[in-house]
Amino acid sequence: MQQRMRRNILWVLLCVMYVGRSPGQQQVDSTLGIIQSLYEQGSYLSAEVESRRLLDNRSLQPSSRIAAEQYLAFCLVAQNNNLSAADHFLEILALDSTYTLDPILTSPKILAVFDQAKRRQGEIKQSGEKPRLEPAGSAVNPSSVSFRTLIFPGWEQLHQGRTTKGYVLLGAGILSLGSTMYFDVKRRDARSQYLGADSPGSASSRYDLYFKYHKAEYYAAATFVLLYLYSQFDAFFDLPPTSSPITLHISSGPQITARFSF
Repeated sequence: MQQRMRRNILWVLLCVMYVGRSPGQQQVDSTLGIIQSLYEQGSYLSAEVESRRLLDNRSLQPSSRIAAEQYLAFCLVAQNNNLSAADHFLEILALDSTYTLDPILTSPKILAVFDQAKRRQGEIKQSGEKPRLEPAGSAVNPSSVSFRTLIFPGWEQLHQGRTTKGYVLLGAGILSLGSTMYFDVKRRDARSQYLGADSPGSASSRYDLYFKYHKAEYYAAATFVLLYLYSQFDAFFDLPPTSSPITLHISSGPQITARFSF
């Protein structure tokens, strides 16, 4: 019985460790493929939602971020939201000033919005205004929070790109949950030994051992519950410990944002 319980505990921990891995470039490329497919099928709103969700990942490589911004801008143009589309083209130009669109493969409507964004970028450069640094709010966009926050502490943080906090919460969650299950097995075994005691002295010592495992199981379970609740709130509000990200603003014309988080 105990050996079977140990195997179950090990299996649960291995599964949690597997699903808690941070999304890699292969997953990002797969998501970009889905966005491209949605856009080509004319599902512009769905493609926009997926693009915004991908852009919420703070660990995106610049090339992947540019691709996601591009599809988002294309979707916004298709939905006649040219002003917002131009803002996202500006985000791309801030990442890569040499970025261009193929005039043959790109629709004239998108090219017109992109040219508008390039003119706005030129106006910003000519104005010669110095950027100012302002602290950005630490709240996470609630629409970007996925089902992962309900599964296990730290998984959603890893998905959001906050890998340090994500791995800390994931490791602490695995440790506390594993301890809870381990002490539960030991408590049950100690209880069986206590009930089978054949003398008052033996019963007293075995009860002390049972009570010790009972308390250890309680504290381990309470620790996991606290970690779980903290992870839930942190997924939405980016709770401390964290350093305040910094946003770069340009006061005239469009707003260019750069986030630095640790």
